[in-house]
Amino acid sequence: MGLIDEAIALEERAETNYRAAAETTSDPSAGKILTLLADEEAKHADALRTMNAGSLQAGSSLIDAAKDWIGGSLEGGVGSISTDAALLEVLRQAVEIERATETFYREQGALSDESDIRTLFHRLAAIEKGHFLFVSSLVEYYDRPAEWVESAEFGLRDEY
Repeated sequence: MGLIDEAIALEERAETNYRAAAETTSDPSAGKILTLLADEEAKHADALRTMNAGSLQAGSSLIDAAKDWIGGSLEGGVGSISTDAALLEVLRQAVEIERATETFYREQGALSDESDIRTLFHRLAAIEKGHFLFVSSLVEYYDRPAEWVESAEFGLRDEY
């Protein structure tokens, strides 16, 4: 399997995981965000197939969707934070997927002798890092209510 084929397989695996998670979550807003992440991964696979780094953009639709999702939770109070117990684990797995793909692109891009691959992989690594930070922030946000309950009287918490 060639380097590009391996990268496409990574993107397709990530897309499949996000789509499966979107279909199984009971939180419609989380489903929307997971679907947007899946769509992003599909675009990455297409860019790899065509070797078109210019087609890649870190879409603001992810950030807009997150604002809607978190905004709705804040407006609705703690009770509106997703009660889907599996969602936090799905998001944690997504963090690992994004970390692994970013690492792959950074390492393989640095090793490549072809400037087209280096450019494409550099751009993909930057986008995957953005996804990693985005999903990590969602994990932290949805994990904090548990942290607050467990340590409200004991010790210091991070400032927001």
